[in-house]
Amino acid sequence: MVIRTVAIVVVLAVVIGLAGCGASYQQVQLVNKTTRPITEVYIFPTGSAQHGSSRGALAPDATLTIKVKSGNVDVLAISAKVRVDATQTETRTATQTLELKKPVSLVFHDSTQTPPGLDQPGTIGVVFQVTPEPEPPLSPESGDAPAPAL
Repeated sequence: MVIRTVAIVVVLAVVIGLAGCGASYQQVQLVNKTTRPITEVYIFPTGSAQHGSSRGALAPDATLTIKVKSGNVDVLAISAKVRVDATQTETRTATQTLELKKPVSLVFHDSTQTPPGLDQPGTIGVVFQVTPEPEPPLSPESGDAPAPAL
């Protein structure tokens, strides 16, 4: 009888221990605050050579909620091609490394903009680096020209 009770206690301890070892997942909300579609979003363990499958695509101002395994992860977003000038296009990417231990909102935006709400708890900005548009030259007729040096 004692051996049977000890065996039951050991089995229960192993089952409880294994239940605690299961992977936990966090809710991640993806938000596109750029003016172009994001065609692919990858979230994968930090340092992994394999990105896995894309978690989805996002139209401008769209959101998508997914579950991701807790831990240190890398985020890679790839946007639709944009025209740089009359002869060139580029595909912009944004990356971020983070520790995923609670629900989070990832807000994708361009470096030339700061969408509202990035300062909210649980919100992380993921930035596409964009070269700002050059300022148009000032014309002397506009009255905005710098004063001549004396």
